[in-house]
Amino acid sequence: MATNIRHVIKPILRFSPNSSRNRITRIFARYASSSSVEVQTQDQVATVVLNRKPVNSFTLEFLEEINTTLSDLENNRDIRGLILTSSLPKVFSAGLDLIKEMHNPDPKRLAVFWRGFQEMWLQLYGSRLATIAVVNGHAIAGGCVLASACDYRIMAPNYSLGLNETVAGIAVPFWVSQTLTNLVGKRVGERATLLSEMFSSDAALSSGLVDMVVAQENLMAEAQKQMKRWLAIPDSGRSLTKHTIRREMLENMRDDREEDIKDFVSYIMRESTQKFVQIQIDNIKQKSKK
Repeated sequence: MATNIRHVIKPILRFSPNSSRNRITRIFARYASSSSVEVQTQDQVATVVLNRKPVNSFTLEFLEEINTTLSDLENNRDIRGLILTSSLPKVFSAGLDLIKEMHNPDPKRLAVFWRGFQEMWLQLYGSRLATIAVVNGHAIAGGCVLASACDYRIMAPNYSLGLNETVAGIAVPFWVSQTLTNLVGKRVGERATLLSEMFSSDAALSSGLVDMVVAQENLMAEAQKQMKRWLAIPDSGRSLTKHTIRREMLENMRDDREEDIKDFVSYIMRESTQKFVQIQIDNIKQKSKK
């Protein structure tokens, strides 16, 4: 629904005076409230809210919607900043949808799915926009990747953040582990990735995985305050410097992208991996009954 609405709203905005654009966008955002990705814009900042119940787990369709949203915002020169958060209580994102995408998957769909996940990281990590993740709940595995790809992270207390792929028998790609390691340092990043360690909010703050821990009710106000700091820097200096810092990782990812997809599909399809995936699904089902 949101994708169709974006196609309708873009030509309207193009021929609307600047003073009317924010109001028009907010009106259309209300009509898109049933979407898995909701967008509101104000003062050159887009707030993107993930809303796929129950835990914002990534399916192919969800990734496609996120990627379309990111692409639209990247190409909208009226937008300079992006705040990314969740509408769901206690969960930012639980990562890849094991049941729909990882359990006895069709290899062709699995390849397209993983390409979509790569694309989400590429768009966020290489974005010209100033990006802030408001981690208002648990951010596990792919949820941690999503937050880590942003420029700045503000987290609510008493939640967990981290990569838990290895405990499910899933290998962590180099670009995922490197994103975490760049934030927390090589030794801490290696140990956390290999052992599927979760960071509490306080541990995430002390390690550098997040930049602030703020009471839940103050998260968005703090994000808007911090965004003003980022946007006080001219885009020409900030975005070009960001690209210079991240160029090597982005180029390595693009160069190895097809091989990364091939490797991912190969080990997910293995019988041994599927056994671990089944164990994780059983654990999820047991927790949901409690």
